[in-house]
Amino acid sequence: MKSVQSYLVFDFETTGLNPDADRIIQVGLCVVTEGTAVDRFDWLVNQDVEVPQEATRIHGISTDDIRFRGIAPRDSAVRILDAMKRAPTCIGHNIHRFDVRFLLAESRRLGIQAPDCEHFIDTAAIFKGRKLGMSRNPTESPKAYADRVFSVRAPGLKYSVPTCLAELGIGSGTAQLHNASHDAYLTHLIFEALRSA
Repeated sequence: MKSVQSYLVFDFETTGLNPDADRIIQVGLCVVTEGTAVDRFDWLVNQDVEVPQEATRIHGISTDDIRFRGIAPRDSAVRILDAMKRAPTCIGHNIHRFDVRFLLAESRRLGIQAPDCEHFIDTAAIFKGRKLGMSRNPTESPKAYADRVFSVRAPGLKYSVPTCLAELGIGSGTAQLHNASHDAYLTHLIFEALRSA
């Protein structure tokens, strides 16, 4: 992990928690070069669904927001996949249990070839794994490691973004949590703290 210095962090906000029924409505990307965030992007996605009020309460994105300011789902997917193809590697927080599942579902719906996510690095898995004393085996992919870590029941062990920020001593501006590009930036900070620990 110490050798990973340049990467793309991604984060999604969605209409709910079920990738088969819910949709990505905001994408956030943070481009990191040699350990420094050099660019951040985000955009809304005009999905052909309503944004439930309970989702809007979490991230502040309404149906009117995606209708008037969102881009087409296919355009969004092309942007995401293009950024991922150019990146040395991709990183996210809890991505193998959330964001990647939405990305794969969106790719299937649009008939677009999904990326190989096996080597995407999950900061939530790294944080939880360290708490449990579990390290990644040399032949184990980041996804296989994340699956192994998340399969371990650990009541009371939290690994949310705010928990990681607090435990790693990172000042965060947490008032902007659930804004996709800000969450991607915070994930970058978490990864750098984990990488240097």
